[in-house]
Amino acid sequence: MEKVFYSIREDYDSLDNNILDLTFESCNFEKFDKILIKPNILGPYPPERAVTTHPKFLEWVIKYLQDNFNGKIIVGESSGYSTRKSFSVSGIEDICRKYDIKYIAFEKDEHIKTKILDREIPIPKTVVESDLIINLPKLKTHVLMKFTGAVKNLYGCIPGGLKPKLHGHFPKEDDFARLLVELYRFITKDKEIITIMDGIWGMEGNGPSNGKPKHSKIVIGSKNPVAVDLFASYYIGYKMDDILTNKLLKVDFEIIDADKNEKKSLNEIKPLKFKKPDTVYLNSFLPPQIVRIIFHLMTLKPKINKSRCIKCRICEKVCPVNAIKNLKIDRKKCINCYCCHEMCPYDAIELKRRFL
Repeated sequence: MEKVFYSIREDYDSLDNNILDLTFESCNFEKFDKILIKPNILGPYPPERAVTTHPKFLEWVIKYLQDNFNGKIIVGESSGYSTRKSFSVSGIEDICRKYDIKYIAFEKDEHIKTKILDREIPIPKTVVESDLIINLPKLKTHVLMKFTGAVKNLYGCIPGGLKPKLHGHFPKEDDFARLLVELYRFITKDKEIITIMDGIWGMEGNGPSNGKPKHSKIVIGSKNPVAVDLFASYYIGYKMDDILTNKLLKVDFEIIDADKNEKKSLNEIKPLKFKKPDTVYLNSFLPPQIVRIIFHLMTLKPKINKSRCIKCRICEKVCPVNAIKNLKIDRKKCINCYCCHEMCPYDAIELKRRFL
């Protein structure tokens, strides 16, 4: 039975170490030489957008580790676009410099190639060689996967432009879920991993980058990333099995209120009213046989909002099937992976149904 700890917090200045003490309780820091912290730094978004792990949240974890661990601490990430800029704009770079922590863009790291679902995928050497991974996901919705949490955050270990390319090979929700599951199994095999989810400010609606910030007021911790995702997805109003990675990796867990250090049942915890992505409703109100007939009409397609577009062309660069040229989207080529929507920092990619 996996333990999941949670703490209700109004803001980042009210964080205390209760939940960290409980989550790290059985962790023997003396046996570690190198710890990797993996935040969620999806792209160059400032903290108030609630897209990335908040810098104060990272600072809280770093201070705790430095009080309890004498070895090497590294912060690592590979953003969907411009990791170097993402470190800077998100405020993560400032925190790393303040505490003299090395931070690394995984695309600049050495790689160890491994085969996952018949695809050769380079995994950063830092990820493979770290004794302990501290996983710091953000509590957010996701237009393709419905929810993005601890398991999905490890997808950021894949370096650089390979992430959107893999969307091209695994464009459907169930295919991409299998990829996430196998990647998770590889990264966590024979390795300790602790997850502390930043849900003080999360994101609802069309996440993971163009939804709306949501004051969700929660921190969730566990030594099992799947247990975090199961509880977090419940907390924002999903049935836990709605999230395919949850369904494929399901574990038994118990919930502990870290502020009171007492066990809780799910029935005692009221889920938030959390707006789901527009893509969820398509599958919820249409029967399967109808979906098969008119899916191509009802599926949400990306469309460029010219009034918001500043012609940065990030959408063209991240499209895995080169369906965007000269800021025009070829709908016949588009595979609905929503990488363009996810990575546009200006919310200039809208999701529209063809028949409307």
